[in-house]
Amino acid sequence: MRSPALAIAWEFRQRHRWGVVAIAALFLALSVIRLAVFVQGLPIDFDSAESFALVVVGPITVMFTYFLAVFTFGLEGDLAARQSMYPARMFTRPVATASLAGWPMLYGAAAAAILWIVTRLVALWPSSIHVPTIWPGILAVAHLAWTQALTWMPYGLPGLRVFVVILWLTVIDIIVLLALHFDVSESVMAAILVPLIPLAWPVARFAVARARRGDVPDWRGSFRWRAGLAGAFRRRAHFRSPSSAQAWFEWRRNGWSLPVWVAILLPLELLLLWVAGPSKVLVAEILLGVCFTPVIMATFAAVTVSRSSPNAGASYSLSPFIAARPLTNAQLIAAKLKMTVLTTALAWLLVLLAIPLGLQLSGEMPLVVEQSRQLAEVVGTPRAVVFLLLVVAGFVASTWKQLVQSLYIGLTGREWLIKGSVFVIVTVLFCLGPIVEWIVETRRVGRVWSALPAILAVLVGIKMCAAAWVVARLYRGRLVRDGTLVIAAVCWCVAVLWLYALLAWLVFGPLVPRYFLLLVAILAVPLARVSAAPLALAWNRHR
Repeated sequence: MRSPALAIAWEFRQRHRWGVVAIAALFLALSVIRLAVFVQGLPIDFDSAESFALVVVGPITVMFTYFLAVFTFGLEGDLAARQSMYPARMFTRPVATASLAGWPMLYGAAAAAILWIVTRLVALWPSSIHVPTIWPGILAVAHLAWTQALTWMPYGLPGLRVFVVILWLTVIDIIVLLALHFDVSESVMAAILVPLIPLAWPVARFAVARARRGDVPDWRGSFRWRAGLAGAFRRRAHFRSPSSAQAWFEWRRNGWSLPVWVAILLPLELLLLWVAGPSKVLVAEILLGVCFTPVIMATFAAVTVSRSSPNAGASYSLSPFIAARPLTNAQLIAAKLKMTVLTTALAWLLVLLAIPLGLQLSGEMPLVVEQSRQLAEVVGTPRAVVFLLLVVAGFVASTWKQLVQSLYIGLTGREWLIKGSVFVIVTVLFCLGPIVEWIVETRRVGRVWSALPAILAVLVGIKMCAAAWVVARLYRGRLVRDGTLVIAAVCWCVAVLWLYALLAWLVFGPLVPRYFLLLVAILAVPLARVSAAPLALAWNRHR
């Protein structure tokens, strides 16, 4: 292609066309819902905070998160490395550095602005909630532009990029918070945010220019005294086994991605607490959206977990470096699982620290404490504590589950299968809020509740049949030792029984039958898809 603009546009379209199709499908669905509501007069009340959060806040958060990952090349680079996250494969193109930096920023700004404009026009905005017209879109563009500039910059120390990005984006959010606190007009907000956008371009151009000529500073020599001091207290040992070396390699390659993206998004999401006001439901749903952030980002991060290198490009096949390692397929999978446990724990540590801080600074902490006290009065303090802990544990487990349950897809090395699965997941996340709202408002909850046990029973049957097929293939192919299969089966049964016992103690009364809780426990604990990961790796490793 002669035009740099068309070449870079083709780059984004070729790699992320399914995501764009999913976003277009969501807006089409929202348009159809709006037409049905206002033309046919369906009995749906969209003047509530619940509707606002489910139909607007949830989908637009998922979309902006997706755009943030796409236009910063965050799905291809290493956030914790000193090198730029801008793909090195694009530096060899006969394109000026200004074009390499400018066109992705222009496309990202256009995508963020269109996202806000279309959402503002198509989504069902509640009349009882004041929604600004212009400045949230400008904030999204500025947030994306500065994230691009700072993630493309080479840094002198590993992990310094994480600190700089979070610090600068937090400064932007503080400016917005101060403006909201003093109740400034929308024109003043726009005047504050608009200058931030053009200022990001020279920074991004400088960053890409340095990365293109291979100028990566190294400041580690200035901290050799710290390494010497640490060496005086501990002796540096070699890896105990090839498995521990592989686990270290997986962490260095993919371990920081999820925590860093969560840290970047948390300030922007907690910013909504300052505009929530006294609405209990809206505060609860903002916190719920914050808790869903690691789960959603884990869906995107899972795409890169199985890649052989950070700059794997368009190839999803296993590199000779990994395929020839003196490790079995099961040991390679075990290293990935260890990495996912650590990255999930770190991401949720950030969330659990950020939520109380955001509630305290926004003045919403008394409201949350009061709601917790009322819950304790209704169900009792022990059950209230266990319920809250179970909710947090459920979100943590869901984050880890999103990272590992798609390994069997990513490790196949088939591009069409990987991108198709991302399209399906993103579409489901986009449409979940409107579907739930439609079910609630049209009073179909009773019908769905009556049919839910049958639906869960069918899903359990499918899951157990798939697990039996996978285990048979693992046994016949000798991909996993017999003792490992037995231990894994015992651990899975113990986890299911423990979760069932906890749910049975927590949920009391005749409204929820015990067999329903058992079905939920069976579906909640991963089995078939995680077990299929060695099969997928063997398929990719020997093709």
